[in-house]
Amino acid sequence: MQMYSTFTELVLLFFIYAFLGWCAEVAFAAFKNGRFVNRGFLNGPICPIYGFGLIGVVLLLAPLKGNLWLLFIGACVITTLIELVTGFLLEKLFHAKWWDYSGMPLNIGGYVCLLFSLIWGVACMAIVLWVHPPIYGLVHRLPKLLLYIADGVFTAMLIVDLVATVATIRKLSRRLARITLLADEIHELSDGLGENIAEKALAAKQKIESEQAKLEQGVERLEERKEQSRVQREQRLAELRLKVEAALSERKFGHRRLLEAFPNLKSHRNPESLEKLREAIRNRRRRENQDT
Repeated sequence: MQMYSTFTELVLLFFIYAFLGWCAEVAFAAFKNGRFVNRGFLNGPICPIYGFGLIGVVLLLAPLKGNLWLLFIGACVITTLIELVTGFLLEKLFHAKWWDYSGMPLNIGGYVCLLFSLIWGVACMAIVLWVHPPIYGLVHRLPKLLLYIADGVFTAMLIVDLVATVATIRKLSRRLARITLLADEIHELSDGLGENIAEKALAAKQKIESEQAKLEQGVERLEERKEQSRVQREQRLAELRLKVEAALSERKFGHRRLLEAFPNLKSHRNPESLEKLREAIRNRRRRENQDT
């Protein structure tokens, strides 16, 4: 059986497999977490990596259907390369690691690992042998006009979703950077408060030793300055902590979905702020569950 014939058919097959991949991810997340998680890089019900991967497997490996070993090895290699390149590019573009297999044996940079490469190999074998032929048969029988319309609509939706997702990720990065700056200032103020007290205490000791006659007056001025400095710093610390809490409690479109969709997401620039935001979202979800 011919496995593909026209570009328009390939485009529709890409969207079909991207949608089925999203369904598989959602089912896996539901089984693992006991609730729905909108998995995938995009907001819509589509995982492009599955579309590209399965189209690549079908195009390159369909002629190997008669040799199961070659089909399996080829599927492992193709899917591993696609996952490796995709993970590397996403990390370079957004300065974050969206999935991480570092804890798995025989992994490459945390982007891929042997276990999942073998799983993808078996899954792609089943798709080439049993899933793709009937799906292609349905697509091949569609009128050309319907194919053009479907491809155009789905492509437009993909572009809009991609632009919205990139904008959401950039906003998330700025939010993490803001939280990091606030946390750094809190840390500096806390350290400064302690250092200021220590410096003033040492200065007081020196003054006591050298000028016993002016002891009471010096200590009084010292206490006043210390108190003023302490009050100012504590006020600033309180303001900064409120700003951090406000930044963590903001309900930004797509941020919660991305963090739940990629539980192993790692930020290279703001790792501590990412963990604070993830913990805040977990606490918010617990409160919502208690309210319901």
